[in-house]
Amino acid sequence: MYKMYENKISARQLRRMIFIETFGAGALSIPAFACYKEQNGFWSLIFYGVFLAGTIAFFIIFSGKISEENFENRKIGKTGLARDANINVSKMQTRLKSINFPEVLPQPIKFVYMIRFFINAVALFYFFGKTIQTVYMPESSFLFIIFPAAILLCYSLYTTLQKRARFLEIIFPWIITTYFIAVILSFIGIEKAMQIGNAGELWQGILSDNIFRSMGNGYLMLLCSSPIEFLLFLRSAAEERGTETKNRKVEDKNNKEGKNNREGKDDKAIRDIITAVAGAILCSVLFCFLSVRTLGPTLTSQSEWPVIKMMQLIRMPGGFLERFDILPIIFWILCMMAVLSGYLYYGWSIFQTRSGGCLKNFLGITFVCLVLLTCVVEKHTLLWTFYLKYKAFVDFPLSLILPLVVWLFKRQKDFNYQEKTKEKTQKDKEGRKNIAKYKEDKKTEENSVAKYKEDKEVKENSIAKYRNNKQVKYFAGITLLIFLPILFSLTGCQRLTDVEEKNYILSMYVDYPADEENAYQFWIARANLSEMEGQSDEIPCQITKIEARNLQQLEEKYLEIVPGKTEWNHIYTIFLGSGIAANKTECTRLLKEWDNEWQKSPNVLLALCPENPKELYKIKNIPAGAAGQEINLLAEQNKEKYSGQICETPIDYLRAKQQQEDKITLYRVTIENGNLKIMTDEP
Repeated sequence: MYKMYENKISARQLRRMIFIETFGAGALSIPAFACYKEQNGFWSLIFYGVFLAGTIAFFIIFSGKISEENFENRKIGKTGLARDANINVSKMQTRLKSINFPEVLPQPIKFVYMIRFFINAVALFYFFGKTIQTVYMPESSFLFIIFPAAILLCYSLYTTLQKRARFLEIIFPWIITTYFIAVILSFIGIEKAMQIGNAGELWQGILSDNIFRSMGNGYLMLLCSSPIEFLLFLRSAAEERGTETKNRKVEDKNNKEGKNNREGKDDKAIRDIITAVAGAILCSVLFCFLSVRTLGPTLTSQSEWPVIKMMQLIRMPGGFLERFDILPIIFWILCMMAVLSGYLYYGWSIFQTRSGGCLKNFLGITFVCLVLLTCVVEKHTLLWTFYLKYKAFVDFPLSLILPLVVWLFKRQKDFNYQEKTKEKTQKDKEGRKNIAKYKEDKKTEENSVAKYKEDKEVKENSIAKYRNNKQVKYFAGITLLIFLPILFSLTGCQRLTDVEEKNYILSMYVDYPADEENAYQFWIARANLSEMEGQSDEIPCQITKIEARNLQQLEEKYLEIVPGKTEWNHIYTIFLGSGIAANKTECTRLLKEWDNEWQKSPNVLLALCPENPKELYKIKNIPAGAAGQEINLLAEQNKEKYSGQICETPIDYLRAKQQQEDKITLYRVTIENGNLKIMTDEP
């Protein structure tokens, strides 16, 4: 009896599922699409809202039409079904009333949906693993990252729509909480990096956007919300939510009064859908606004994950918290798992109706294919580029065409059925009289059976609800157990390397001599932890000079000279010599390379230093030899004095350069009487 409710969800579950699946997949990258091709993003957001609204309206209309056609089909076929005395008409009506979307699909359409959903699952699974590996776990193998996630995804196939809805309902508070914490910290922690600008500048930026490019960007943003297609599987389930006894009493009452409550259910479901989509659009707009005002349109478009880059720039007063970028990745992981499990689950449900329920034998095959094909995409990244084109020109158009085809197919089928029913009606007028008499004789028996089923249903529902909640909690526990190692890895705990075996870079001096061609000169200051004494605050430093054409070559040469693992996230300052300060082209190229490396701190301080690097690192203030740390502290102390005038970080410099600002001001470091002094100067 409880199986009747396995594919039914509440209104709250509908809202949360649509929000998570619409917003989740592209949450970290949607600002980059909004600013693609150096647009400011305003018109892109407008077109995104219009396109998404149109897409929602399309799916709402056709999901309703498909469900409505099926309802009329039941009504028309009532007489024909009742001809057989062994068929209970009311039971047949109940069964058809809860029919889901996969069951109305023609066989060829089922096959197309299965292929589409699996391709999307593989591609997004690659994007999921690649994001975590690139940003947080560069030294971990790709297979190590995706393997536990694949186990969880395949495990989620052993569930029902209601259990899936309950699980997403549970994780929704975690998603929305981490999201708003990230947004609030972005407003209060970015400080000077947030450049609001005056009304004139904002309006000028809006008018400078190319409408056609913005339209294309809006379409790219729409592709990030393509899981809205899942609405086809959810709407009918939400419309019929509630106990069968309650719904039956309401329907009987309305039928006696000549009313129809189906229209009210439709209106409620539509309101829930619109509310969820509006929330997803608002969240996307907030991320786009913060990213553009923090990084600038150009840097936003050039970054694959601008939201993570934005969160890395947050510096709270006192420095009591670091790595704020972990907040968006937490809710993004949860959202991505929801979207991935959605593609697999709905594709699996279609396969179930096609195969007659033979599932368990193919679960292992699904797991192997998912992992294997994802690894193939990781080895051949050209496939990812091909997928983006496939998504834009094939997959998304198919998501709109297929429901239309299904509706036309159902309409033709219902028309043929109506014609057939009319012919049978004319031939069986006398038979209907006998059927009516049969119904009267069976009415008493059916009422007694219905009452017994109602009583049994209440009891079974209470038991099933307890078991269902227990299974959902079990599933949530499994999720936490699987992802706890990954979350610990994201905090940097996946490697148990001895501290003394690591090379902590404290500062770097870089220059570009005029007589050298395509060669930078680097002086790397690393902490010599082996020479530290007890509780001393002094950090002995070891200086290494290297010539290299870029940062990649610098790291390669550095590893050949200095043993141990190099850590760049603790660097305090990059000193720019007179040569590279005068050559803005080479300076920009170097800082772009630095910004593109996710394992290098984006908050490193930039400072001009015309002094000789040997003299600079001879200064023995506290801590000993750590000139980069001391200058960083001096800059923090004078921050209010020079507020709004200084380009402190590489992103500040690049943003000012791309905005073609006439004056780019940096901190200037000099040596006076054996002490370091900081001031401002223009390079």
